[in-house]
Amino acid sequence: MRTFILRARKGTTRWDLVRSQLGAKEHCEVVAHSVINAFFIASGFRVDVEFYIILDSSEDFPRTIKLSGGEGLSISGFHEEAVIQLIEKTLKDSRGLHKDQILVVAPGIQIYGFGFERLISKLIQTRTLYLLDRQGESIRQIKLELDPVFILSDHLAMPKKTISGLKRNGLKTISLGKQMLFASQCIVLINHEMDLAQI
Repeated sequence: MRTFILRARKGTTRWDLVRSQLGAKEHCEVVAHSVINAFFIASGFRVDVEFYIILDSSEDFPRTIKLSGGEGLSISGFHEEAVIQLIEKTLKDSRGLHKDQILVVAPGIQIYGFGFERLISKLIQTRTLYLLDRQGESIRQIKLELDPVFILSDHLAMPKKTISGLKRNGLKTISLGKQMLFASQCIVLINHEMDLAQI
């Protein structure tokens, strides 16, 4: 299993505002492109992938949408609109969600009433977490652990304070090169490296 976490720092938790963030300063399209590149391949759909979308922009508390390829996840098409519709529907169907609650919305889709810090503290207990960082060790120079978790940010960089805290807790930083890439491009390269390593 390979897991991706994408922190959308300006991602709205209101279903009726998701579409307005496409092509705007919040850049919701980064999320859509990343989901597409995580799951879809020319010959099919990756069932060995989990994807967490963390939506930080909220009037009350952040939400985390979990997509699980091996649990019957269905995305209606290989395009931006399909992912946007999925996010809208998930948020709309979970309007009564309470803080810290976990709700199953559909096969392969869950939503959590918490955000980045709690998700990380939960996963780091049993998984090896890697933060994408241009200053990290090259992904080709390290031996990736089984069931890795890769942490990415959208168009806004991860706060330095957050990175320092993650490193103190044993998180590893890895690099895909010195060139700054979109999150969706990073996911393609990570999937490629893991496919080659047969992880």
